[in-house]
Amino acid sequence: MNAPNPSDNKVPPGWGDDPLSHFQWTGMQNELSTFVHAPSWQELLSAIAGDLLKCSAYAIAHVPKCDEPSPHLLFMTAHNHFLASARLVSSGQCLSAYPTGRAAVESALYGWYLAGDPSACQRWHNKPADRSKLKAWSKEFKFSALTSVLSRTSTGAADWAKYLHQTAIDFGAHPNKEALYSNLLIERHEGRVLLQMAFLHKWQASSIGATKFVIETGMFVIGLFGKAFPDADQSHELLAAASRHATALSTLVSETAQFVKDDVERANNGE
Repeated sequence: MNAPNPSDNKVPPGWGDDPLSHFQWTGMQNELSTFVHAPSWQELLSAIAGDLLKCSAYAIAHVPKCDEPSPHLLFMTAHNHFLASARLVSSGQCLSAYPTGRAAVESALYGWYLAGDPSACQRWHNKPADRSKLKAWSKEFKFSALTSVLSRTSTGAADWAKYLHQTAIDFGAHPNKEALYSNLLIERHEGRVLLQMAFLHKWQASSIGATKFVIETGMFVIGLFGKAFPDADQSHELLAAASRHATALSTLVSETAQFVKDDVERANNGE
């Protein structure tokens, strides 16, 4: 990836004049604001991105050497989804971070499963078109089946996978009532109730919760990669890194607890 020097970037003529580039520009400005005003959260997202980069570097180096590259590529896909999720929450587009976070968790889980059972790779690739055979295929490769296999070696990791997966569904990765009003902003002004769209959210309880979720998905992917490829864990201490990030996240949540509490109270009071 050829990354230009940020100082060389110039806004092209017309940028921000149409609805899409205006939305993109506002989101980019929010990302800069997050970088400046929420440095601890940004640093943790960045630290996780750094460890995931190590995972992907290991994966791409081994793709030409292995008989079946699917597990490696699935973890690289999980890395990709994490980066997308991190950009979304940094820009304030919190609702969409849950579907991409869910994709990161699922990609990592599939990568772990195929790495542990290479014979499953061919079965996974050959998804049957015949409905009578599809049931057996789905029984092996559905999310609950994979977490059940994971629970045989790590109950904690399996429980975490289910928690993240369900959290993603509850907050927007699947149509439901919890996510229904995420983009609706209700304001009271001079005795009137005003309804507005809010696709980009300010730094508040909901956006902090979304950022926490994204961080947790990144930690999950790193930890599962270390379990799938023990030699990579030995080289990069991935499981230890995931544990370190968990401690840092716990500290951030504690430091932010009062702010979140106050924000929820303000929302309940209609402020």
